[in-house]
Amino acid sequence: MSFSACIRYRTSLLASSFSFLPALSTLPRTGPSISRRLRHGGQSKPKRTEQYTRPRNQHNSWSGKHTRHNEISATEGPPTCQAYEDIPAYFQKAAIKWADDSVTRRRLFTFGIPQDQINPLLKWYARAVQQGELTSTPELISRYTLERVMQPLDRRSLDIICSTVFTQYVSELPETALLTSTVPPDVLIQLKQVAEASERMFPAEEFYRARAVQRKIIMHVGPTNSGKTYHALRALAAAPRGVYAGPLRLLAHEIWDRLNNGMICPLGMNPDAPPPPTLRDALAEEDADSSALDLPPVRPHKGNPLWVRECNMLTGEERKIVSEDAELLSCTVEMLSKTTVYDVAVIDEIQLISDPQRGFAWTEALLGVVAREVHLCGEETAVPLVQELLRDTGDEVIINRYERLTPLTVEEHSLGGDWKKVQKGDCVVAFSRSGIFAIKAQIEKTTGMKCAIVYGKLPPEIRSEQAALFNDPDSGYDVIVGSDAIGMGLNLKIRRVIFDSVSKRTKTGFEKLSVSAVKQIAGRAGRFGMGLENGGFTTTFKEMDLDFLRKTLVLQPAPLRYACLGVSETTFSKLAAVLPIDASTATIYDAHVYAGRIPHNFRYTNIDLLNEMSSFVDERASLNGLTTAERIMFMNSPVSWRDDDFLEGLDLLLRDYRFRGKVDFMKALQTSKYPAVLSSVQRHMTKIKNTRNAKEGRSNSNYSDMLLGLETYHKLTVLYMWMFQRNPVVWPQGEEVDY
Repeated sequence: MSFSACIRYRTSLLASSFSFLPALSTLPRTGPSISRRLRHGGQSKPKRTEQYTRPRNQHNSWSGKHTRHNEISATEGPPTCQAYEDIPAYFQKAAIKWADDSVTRRRLFTFGIPQDQINPLLKWYARAVQQGELTSTPELISRYTLERVMQPLDRRSLDIICSTVFTQYVSELPETALLTSTVPPDVLIQLKQVAEASERMFPAEEFYRARAVQRKIIMHVGPTNSGKTYHALRALAAAPRGVYAGPLRLLAHEIWDRLNNGMICPLGMNPDAPPPPTLRDALAEEDADSSALDLPPVRPHKGNPLWVRECNMLTGEERKIVSEDAELLSCTVEMLSKTTVYDVAVIDEIQLISDPQRGFAWTEALLGVVAREVHLCGEETAVPLVQELLRDTGDEVIINRYERLTPLTVEEHSLGGDWKKVQKGDCVVAFSRSGIFAIKAQIEKTTGMKCAIVYGKLPPEIRSEQAALFNDPDSGYDVIVGSDAIGMGLNLKIRRVIFDSVSKRTKTGFEKLSVSAVKQIAGRAGRFGMGLENGGFTTTFKEMDLDFLRKTLVLQPAPLRYACLGVSETTFSKLAAVLPIDASTATIYDAHVYAGRIPHNFRYTNIDLLNEMSSFVDERASLNGLTTAERIMFMNSPVSWRDDDFLEGLDLLLRDYRFRGKVDFMKALQTSKYPAVLSSVQRHMTKIKNTRNAKEGRSNSNYSDMLLGLETYHKLTVLYMWMFQRNPVVWPQGEEVDY
């Protein structure tokens, strides 16, 4: 089969190739990633244009450790200020250390401050701090929002506080002070321009269309399986014009399907009323002698025909148009329009507004959706933050709280480390891909039951198929093994959730699961309306973890402290105009974070990924002539910034753009490993179908590489579709790639 043909039959091939997942036994750990040379156009990284140089490692004055000169560790931090009266002394100490840090000097150089003026500037500021010019009165403490130092802090957070207070102090200096200062006025003016260009003290005012509407915000909050989303969707189903915005394409597809098939009872109608007979049934009763061929065709519906609403779907990767006149839309939250006027908008999983990677999309949805009635569904933890964010918008906020519809019981005992105790209807949750496959193998070996699997890198279609296998009592797949996100967007008939572990690996080691995570995962058991009359149960694999699970489930998660902001094209362009002409994407992003004033309950998103994102985008911007809008688009796109194989494939796509002005998916990847991966999968599937020998399929030593290749290939197609939705001129093959 040619590569073009492989591309065109992507969906069917992926579906068939992933269908052998239930037959997996073990997966070997993968080796090191492919060489990164293609990420840099086959060459080494280009040298930076900035001449300011420092040793590779610099002393960290807070922790006594070393850190790279261009970043501050987010995990090593100073003690938090414990009392309000200690704020002046605490901040003075922190600000003086900040002014003496080489990271600060490096950053100011990238902001356009001449190298020979940086030390005098920082000494001048340190003197002002020591003299109490920022802390001598409660009014000054409030003016610079120094109360922030009483929150739990890591080193990066304290660095951001010190940096933004510094730029605020400079930007508010009167003109007379600029002239009498020992620092040259042009230095202070440059900092003043950077601070003003990056200031976003009123994020809600950026969405002027929403501010022109008197909105009613209705929050539906409660635990998993409490029916909170159901009530919001009923309001949507009754709306003349409305939109649903959720976190996953899988969820958007589910709501789209339910609305089009009359499976959501509109508000004001009786949900217990039986559906009326169809036109075919009515005609058949009137004339029993009529031939079936004489009866008009009737569109089949899974639910009540009276509840059917035409609904379109829009996600970053696909578009489903039921009717050009459809008044309802189901979409992912990133695709929610901030200009269309709706009667009702439903924003799901509102607690993700604090997510470090995607939270900006929920912030924009909350502040920017133009709807007379906005329903927010999610956890109780989001209530205080949402109320605070909307305090000055003029919106009315109503809180509806819900209790769990079925009981959730922690069992008396764990599995005691014995997979033989797994039962039909169990869901085992693990926190690594290799762990999921290893557990699956052990359960199948010791119990004889087949296991479906679900984890994050699987395409949504495959996750749905695996869920269907588990839910079908006749499929033979009685257990499901998955990651912590197993229930997101899937209706699973789980009787019991088993925690393989109550700790999860992070960048700094293993950490205990948060209260919110434990409640979300355990709460997937005993879903209401799926025949689990006795509710759900939960336990652990190891006895030593059971006490943690029992104690954590009765705790209340801490309220969210901040919402995430994304970089806007407006502020990006303003900063690009005042920063040095050769300023990198990293520098422009740094200016947002470290120079721009934002409200105390906001944080910029993707700070942890800044180095990976900006270095890749900057190199491609210089090689491929990416515009400012394209650079921002890439920063917000579904790119796996730490996946070398994915970035290698993306590099090939962008190289095609560089030479041809548009991206041909098939031609760009023809020199990559993916044609061989697809051919290998096709041969493997043919062998399985012909031999029906599961052991032979499992013994394939290249199986892990094949599966990883398919996952990465699918992510590349998703990215292409995402780009196609936004720039079809440059990424024109959306329909072919999605075929």
